[in-house]
Amino acid sequence: MQDMNSLQELFAAASRARENAYAPYSGFKVGAAVRSESGKIYAGCNVENISYPCGTCAEAGAIAAMAAEGDRKIREIAIVAGGSCLITPCGACRQRIKEFGGPDTLIHLAGPQGIEKSVRLADLLPLAFDETELKK
Repeated sequence: MQDMNSLQELFAAASRARENAYAPYSGFKVGAAVRSESGKIYAGCNVENISYPCGTCAEAGAIAAMAAEGDRKIREIAIVAGGSCLITPCGACRQRIKEFGGPDTLIHLAGPQGIEKSVRLADLLPLAFDETELKK
């Protein structure tokens, strides 16, 4: 069972990152926080660029922060955005999460008020491309 304090800590880190998102063109701010296998939390936010599609997703920023610190395994990730419905990671970010996670990696989807749904990576990215494909 997920420790609620642990989950709240992950949500809070993603929410703080979302506040700092650079989204002057879309106005759609997203924050993400990754908890690695070591237990450390890394956060990222979306960063837009006038030259679409050169921006960076929040998930990519959080994963890059994790990799920069030498952690290599995602235990879970929380993604916080506003809007009328929950968002899920884009296809490229699903593959990024797969690179450092596994089929049972939890992805927590949240609005500003809190986490509303948790899904496994295998449910968002069935038949994922991985290193075994390169050996065929």
